[in-house]
Amino acid sequence: MATTGPDITISVIIPAFNAARFLPRCLNSVFAQTLKPEEVIVVDDGSTDNTAALAAELGAQVIRQRNSGVSAARNLGIQRATGGWIALLDADDLWMPEKLERQVACIQSDTALVYTGIMIFGDDGVQCERPAADVIQVRKMLRYRNLITPSTILARREMLLRDGGFREDLRACEDWEMWMRLQKLGQFQAVRDPLTSYYVYPGSLSAKPEVMLQALYKMIDSTMLDGLHGFKRWVCRRRILATQFCSAGLIARDNGLESEVGYLFRSLCAWPSPFWQPRRFALFAVSLRNRFRGFRKM
Repeated sequence: MATTGPDITISVIIPAFNAARFLPRCLNSVFAQTLKPEEVIVVDDGSTDNTAALAAELGAQVIRQRNSGVSAARNLGIQRATGGWIALLDADDLWMPEKLERQVACIQSDTALVYTGIMIFGDDGVQCERPAADVIQVRKMLRYRNLITPSTILARREMLLRDGGFREDLRACEDWEMWMRLQKLGQFQAVRDPLTSYYVYPGSLSAKPEVMLQALYKMIDSTMLDGLHGFKRWVCRRRILATQFCSAGLIARDNGLESEVGYLFRSLCAWPSPFWQPRRFALFAVSLRNRFRGFRKM
């Protein structure tokens, strides 16, 4: 079984809020890694269940804080970590055994971050697999869309802490904002295989489109449009909004929310050109058709 070498030490950071029901499978996947991390830190974000006690019982190092959100929990864990590389893992997700080993094999002298593909699963089992997007595509699209899931990443600790770590004023999209900053500090690498299992359920933050849009509004000017000016900045802003309204519409559809049509309509209004992501027009048409059929059945 491989172990981390003297030049690459890994700290696993797991923010957790009332996550006792998820922790056994999550931590078991960490301790089953073929490349053992230096330490496994669970940051208990003011849980009211037995998250902290269970994490300690299962063998993790536990840090407690008042309920302050996932960004504050990640930042505290990263600050206390001793490893030179940080592997983030949300408490409801899990890894395949070779995840860390495969990522370390990709690290080069200028690497800032390594990510993997994901397997999406819910309470009814595996929904789909998404191989990691090509690095060139990820960097090209990053201003408009985040293709990197936090639980997939292995990143340099010093770079994550640059400029204060994750933005704690964001309730969502804090990972996207961080990747935007990291791409300026070093190169990204990818392991195409879905080595991270990502849990999706109705109560998860990823199922709340309005929360994600509110976070986008907070960071779009300061981070997403940084370095752009004039007409180019205006165009990019409209396209970002168009892309994210479309994503919000799809999230609403997946969760049976009536706001689906409204979000897709806002996407077309933000950038009405049929040459920019033309799929949006088809999605809007399908949503209108479904809404009309729903009215007829009433």
